[in-house]
Amino acid sequence: MSSAKQDTSMHSWRFFYRPNETWDAMYRDCQAARTSIEFEQYIMENDAVGRRFMELFIAKAKEGLKIFLICDTFGSAMLVRSSLVKQLRRHGGRLHFYNAINVWTIVMPWRWFPRTHTKTLLIDSSIAYTGGVCMAERMRHWRDTHMRVTGPVVEQIRQAFDDIENRILRKKAKRMRLRRNHRFLYFINRPKQKHCGVYNELVRAVSEAKQYIYITSAFFVLNRRFLALLRQAQARGVDIKILVPEYSDVWPADWICLSYTPRFLKAGLRIFHYQETVLHSKTAIIDDSWATVGSTNFDVISFFYNREANIVITEKEAIADLKQQFFADLHCSTELTWEGWRNVPLWKKLAGRAARMLKVFFQ
Repeated sequence: MSSAKQDTSMHSWRFFYRPNETWDAMYRDCQAARTSIEFEQYIMENDAVGRRFMELFIAKAKEGLKIFLICDTFGSAMLVRSSLVKQLRRHGGRLHFYNAINVWTIVMPWRWFPRTHTKTLLIDSSIAYTGGVCMAERMRHWRDTHMRVTGPVVEQIRQAFDDIENRILRKKAKRMRLRRNHRFLYFINRPKQKHCGVYNELVRAVSEAKQYIYITSAFFVLNRRFLALLRQAQARGVDIKILVPEYSDVWPADWICLSYTPRFLKAGLRIFHYQETVLHSKTAIIDDSWATVGSTNFDVISFFYNREANIVITEKEAIADLKQQFFADLHCSTELTWEGWRNVPLWKKLAGRAARMLKVFFQ
């Protein structure tokens, strides 16, 4: 974990690279909350981690704080019928399960989306956390990236919570305002509104890259346009390194990602498989001048079909921290080459190509 730092625009930030460290910091800040706790999360398990936070949220609701939670119905399925939800609501807290799944939806995969894949916590409208960390004990020792931030960007996060709360209550949503002069900006994807803010910002940054593009992603399944942008960047001499897990917690997705290896290698991309543990981080760093941390994987589902949230960073010291961590992760990785691809078992290659058929629901 890096030490806390501050820039001249009065932002302070801290990066966390393990979920257990992130949870401890979040819990301390929630304990100290005085007016409100707002939290949007994809996976909130009904386990030791999830219960610990839910019990704290209930205690804070009893104190009279505003508690507003949004949990994804699919990712947080084990929480849906928990008695903790009833307790929270009984004491004035609000918990909304995003995009309910019913018996009809289960047999219609095209209705499974959008999901909220966002992982953003807002405390007292002054402290925010966002990144890739979920709330599940099984993820405790995974490699992930999350950040704590204070300063002007928190007002954008405040607006995002107001926006989704108004939509849930069917009130008129206000237009979110971005101030490009800030070194930290909050971007969200709102798929139902066809507003893919994170994707559009990634496209802009990759199009302007001149020296290098370093991407870390739990899943890497690109649409044609984004792959073409990376090809163009490689053709103009940009160094492109992609860090992905060798094994994730979704094995069909691993096979799909692996099946695209020939396409990526032909495009000149260098792919590295992280070896130490499950890699769940979602970051990109470009030219020492731009970086992003958030919930967005580099795949078509995150780009276009999920609700996602990322912070875009142009503060050079923060970018340097992320770059240093990227190379530390590379030391725990092995590069996937043509020889390595030839050694992949045939059944795994065929399984990956077969699993690609799932994408027809999202194209």
